[in-house]
Amino acid sequence: MVRSSLENLSHSESEAERAQYLRRASDATDRLRQILNGMSEAARLEQSFNHADKEPFDLAEVASQATAAYQGVDPSHRIQYVGPEQGLAMTGSPELIVQLLDKLVDNARDFTPEGGLIQVALASQPDGLGLTVFNEGSALPDNAGTDIFDPFISLRDGREGGHLGQGLLIVRLIADFHGANVDAANATEGGVDGVRFRVTLPQNG
Repeated sequence: MVRSSLENLSHSESEAERAQYLRRASDATDRLRQILNGMSEAARLEQSFNHADKEPFDLAEVASQATAAYQGVDPSHRIQYVGPEQGLAMTGSPELIVQLLDKLVDNARDFTPEGGLIQVALASQPDGLGLTVFNEGSALPDNAGTDIFDPFISLRDGREGGHLGQGLLIVRLIADFHGANVDAANATEGGVDGVRFRVTLPQNG
């Protein structure tokens, strides 16, 4: 995109055409910068796993306190926590789990209209601890045929591009480190349609 825009720029005959190709080159450069930054973040995260210590901690305390902090810094959305305030123990890195939640909530904010619902929920399930983030807003395609947790992929309403999927790649890397499963699906919560991301984590005891 950058190369073709610059080549077309050299043959442009009007200021309007030159401005158009400069915008395209600038947009493509920004996209490339996002890709490189995302690759660097993922590489640093994977390296940090070699030094990350796993410890027992209360996931309910981490999730409820983090959600309260999200609402405090983002009054333009309704960010709610549903689940116990304490009592759901697991072994892992609480710092990495907060980073996972940060990425899921950041992703949710990108697709949630102003005043829309973002709900963080936690519950004990037969297969482990179910940590979910639901956001009101645009849906995933029914048959996307693409793993949205792969690098630099973002699919909503059949559109690809724009919002790159580095954040979801980080989510998957942290989930893998904790032996967790992660998926996403269209869902309805409180009468509104949206998307729910679910992370199923091993529970202590």
